[in-house]
This record gives sequence, structure tokens and C-alpha cells, in this order.
Amino acid sequence: MKTQLPNLLGAVARDYFTDHLPCLRGTSPHTIHSYRDSFVLLLRFLSARRNRPVAELDLADLDPPGILAFLSYLERERKNGVATRNVRLAAIHALFRFVASRNPEHLDLAQRVLGIPFKRAPQRAIDYLEYEEIDSILKAIDRTNPR
Repeated sequence: MKTQLPNLLGAVARDYFTDHLPCLRGTSPHTIHSYRDSFVLLLRFLSARRNRPVAELDLADLDPPGILAFLSYLERERKNGVATRNVRLAAIHALFRFVASRNPEHLDLAQRVLGIPFKRAPQRAIDYLEYEEIDSILKAIDRTNPR
């Protein structure tokens, strides 16, 4: 039986997660797990969309239209917010910065993926108390009783 060598996507993923992130970049295990989870979700989505097993996907299958469809899927079907969508996109961008530096023959694909913009999220109002409000709360405390 003939063993098949990993395709470019397999080789990139192996080097990225086993050598580049933990050894060269010193990335925390939590970040590595987050990036891995994002990558797994993306691969499963593209596998279903292209009607091919994950093991048959190659780097060219991670194209901008597929990634944009994945980001839309996260928001629509998985009900992820903009912040979570942007975290997934940041993981994809990090992977493609690695691809661009390691495989210059795929620089065009990497640049197109890196050109996918982050979505702007509405800013939450910062809730805080004014000085007078804090002062009145502190003055309302009965300091004669330990309770």
C-alpha cells in the first residue's frame, strides 16, 4: 500500500501549530487552542460546502469567497457576534501571514485573504458613577456597625 504525503495545507497546518506558534512565536496554549478551533470550524465548513472530506482540502480551497461565506455562516447560523467573528478572522489572518512568509508562491492567495476586513462592532457605552454618586454611596454606609 502506497502512503500519500500530506498536501500543502496539511504541511502548513502541521508546521504552523507544532513549530511556528509554540516554539518560534511563544504563543500561549490558550491562543493556540483558539486558533485551532477556528481552523477546525473553517475546514469543516469548507468540507461541507465543497462536498469533499477535510483530508482532501488543499490550501487553494481556503480562498476569500469561501472564507467570507464561513464568516457569514458564523453570524447567521451559529449566531456568533461580531467580536467572535473577528476573533475567527484574526486566526485566519495569522495563518495566512505564516503562509505568505513560508510559501511565497502562494503570496497572491495570502494577500487576498489578508485583505478581508474585520467587521466593525457597535461600541458599548461605558457605565460608571460620577464622583458625587460614589461619595453618596460611601456616606450611606453605617460605619458604627461591623455588618
